Amino acid sequence: IAASLAAPSMEGMHDERAERFMKWSDIKHDPDMVSRVQWTAIKRHSRAIEKLLRSYGNSPSRLLDISRNALVFQDMTHLTNCLGLIVTDEHVRVERLKNRMSPSYHSDETGGYRDVCINLKMNSPAAVALGAELHICEVQLLLKEFALLRSTEGHLRYVQARNTAGV
Repeated sequence: IAASLAAPSMEGMHDERAERFMKWSDIKHDPDMVSRVQWTAIKRHSRAIEKLLRSYGNSPSRLLDISRNALVFQDMTHLTNCLGLIVTDEHVRVERLKNRMSPSYHSDETGGYRDVCINLKMNSPAAVALGAELHICEVQLLLKEFALLRSTEGHLRYVQARNTAGV
């Protein structure tokens, strides 16, 4: 699993895009590196409202990606191994799975972007104790090559494709 890092303040970086991801196992014990991890933000209110009105008939129960995160992998083997661990975990209930890595998926609908998107609930004793077992979150599993497309320009292509489709 790779972590997305904020751009370093050091000069002389040869390729910022290549340095953007590091293996979590390599940095998790380094407080400086962990502090540079860019965690995914919750969905903006304006986008949530837009999605409710455009796509979900004003039904908030259909909005499943307010809380979300992404896991980035070097290859499909690691991605599929992670997917297997998630779907077989006794403390996870998968509510929906979208396989946008499938050859039958039309990536023109998302501006070329591909991932495996899992909407899930946690039903562990800790989640139940916190009253969070009904909360649905989204976990995106993606390859590093697609994660690198998540630039400002790449996101604009995605937004344009989404708006064209009216979703």
